[in-house]
Amino acid sequence: MPIQKNEGILLRRQDLRETSILLTFYTKDFGKVKGIVRGVRGGSRALSVGAAYEPFALDEIVFYERKDREIFTISQCDLLNYFSPIRASLDKLSYASYIVELLDSVTSLSDKNGEVFDLILKSLDLLSGDSSPRRVARIFEIKLLGLLGLMPNMSECVNCGDNSGANPPRFSLRHGGLICRKCLDVDKMAVSILPGTVKYMVHVRSSPFEKAAMVKVASEVGKELERLLRRYLDYHVERRLKTVEFIKEIA
Repeated sequence: MPIQKNEGILLRRQDLRETSILLTFYTKDFGKVKGIVRGVRGGSRALSVGAAYEPFALDEIVFYERKDREIFTISQCDLLNYFSPIRASLDKLSYASYIVELLDSVTSLSDKNGEVFDLILKSLDLLSGDSSPRRVARIFEIKLLGLLGLMPNMSECVNCGDNSGANPPRFSLRHGGLICRKCLDVDKMAVSILPGTVKYMVHVRSSPFEKAAMVKVASEVGKELERLLRRYLDYHVERRLKTVEFIKEIA
């Protein structure tokens, strides 16, 4: 039962019994992990360490790794970054909560990916500044889909491979990418897509995070991008995200 120490972003918290909590982290070196912290609810200790147990806090955790169990014992949890500017804005708070809920929904326990950890950390850092929360969310979605191998094919027709651009494409949720006009019979539910939307998705997918964060898009592209990504994620994610409904309400 080796003792491990690692940085992690808190994705989810669940209260257990009278004094214990179950925490789900996405860690730098171990991927997603779950662990129980005992004796922290109620009393003076809860007041002193409570910030470390808030969603999307960056913590340094010490846990006992057990190969025969999915839930570990967390013996220490120290706060590294509370991302206070995000928590001061309802808009930013809602999008940060969406980001961690989406990550939790599409990743499995112990599926290690250091690039995913870097992505969520950079996204939270960007949200803490002056960037549009919606733009940060779109960048996160596109980058995450790419890292997990779920990114739709935006460079050629998924049916025939045509990338000439001679036939304005449509977007297919079922086939996961673009379909040229010649191949519409393979998915009659495919929807139209603006060239600017295609270009932006390709650019974000292939560019470093810092460069992608600097690109602004036209209003109609931003709205279409949000709509298409939401439908695509709903199609491929098994559970409905609560934060999506909350974002709609505050909008």
